[in-house]
Amino acid sequence: MKKEIIILIFSWIIVISLYFWKIPAYLKGRAQIAFLLGQTIAWMYVFLSVYFKHVEFPFREFPYATKLSFSLHYLIYPAFAMFFEVTYPSSNNRKKIILHYAFFVVITNLYTFFIGHYTELTRPLKNEFLNIPIFAFLLFVAHQFNRWFQKGMKGTNT
Repeated sequence: MKKEIIILIFSWIIVISLYFWKIPAYLKGRAQIAFLLGQTIAWMYVFLSVYFKHVEFPFREFPYATKLSFSLHYLIYPAFAMFFEVTYPSSNNRKKIILHYAFFVVITNLYTFFIGHYTELTRPLKNEFLNIPIFAFLLFVAHQFNRWFQKGMKGTNT
């Protein structure tokens, strides 16, 4: 079995396991909204990245259907956004919030770096350091949307 398939299967198992065993029931709705928005943002971002030739995906689950990676941008990266939102600090302590952003941006970029340099899951074609501010901005947008969405659901999923 190719190492790419093993990495994807392992990533799927980790994401699904963490969702079911580490996210409390009262946060499942909030997590699902963050996940769906993460899918939307990831799809737009990767579509533009492929279109402008910033990245390519030599190994794809559906090579004849799309030039995009299904697992990375429909499960794994949205899961980062979901766990970012679920673990977001409840206090308005600026230091905790900045560390939270930094932690998730670093973890996401490390994952991207390792799969980009040691596997055929993705191949960065242009400056990949541009991903750092882009990921931070996308997490910020996802968090702002989730806050806005939760305002209408007073008392639930908080």
